[in-house]
Amino acid sequence: MALQAQQIVALALSAGRGTSGYTTQAGQFLNLILSYLAQTYDFDELRKTATLNVTGAGASYALPADYLRAREVFYSVNGTIFYLNQIPLEDYDQMFQGPGISNYPEQYATQIETSPPTIYFWPPPALSLAVTVRYQSQPSDILTPETSSVIPWFPNQQYLIKRLTADIAMLTDDTRHKSLLDEAVQILDRYLMIDDDKSGYAQQVTLDRRRFRSTESLKPTKQTGF
Repeated sequence: MALQAQQIVALALSAGRGTSGYTTQAGQFLNLILSYLAQTYDFDELRKTATLNVTGAGASYALPADYLRAREVFYSVNGTIFYLNQIPLEDYDQMFQGPGISNYPEQYATQIETSPPTIYFWPPPALSLAVTVRYQSQPSDILTPETSSVIPWFPNQQYLIKRLTADIAMLTDDTRHKSLLDEAVQILDRYLMIDDDKSGYAQQVTLDRRRFRSTESLKPTKQTGF
């Protein structure tokens, strides 16, 4: 049975030493741990899909407000799927942006410091397209987790309890801080080895689409897939 945020905080506090009066800090630490996991790893629990209705009237479009980083961006033309290659924003800024370059997009760059984040296509779209963006999302903090009945999104709650206990130990000068943190790291490492439901099929090493061309990288104006 999945534990609520308040239950995780209570267990971590009970496992610590001299933790009385640290309930609020424990809740803050829990949010920090969840934010760290979201920003560091590509967990499928936080994968989302958005469809951008590209009108062909410009090169830039708004991404979802909780966008963190892209996993894949693609669109379909007459049933053929075309994946776009991500490039740094600095490279996009150096590309020619004058008239007459509108075409089927091949590359994209993102600017996450805008609100909401922005995606730029190059070449600028020449027609209306439904572009699919699969991305990692940044979850919202749990409001007062020390009293919240919300179940945290991260499924390995043993790690959350152990890591939270370690973080609280740092505040209370608990000499077990380092050993608790090491135990939490081991739990997370074991979890990462079997994460994402990949144990049932073989993994492949893929080539960089920017360097090795295939039918999916041909321009949509050509006959593909034959």
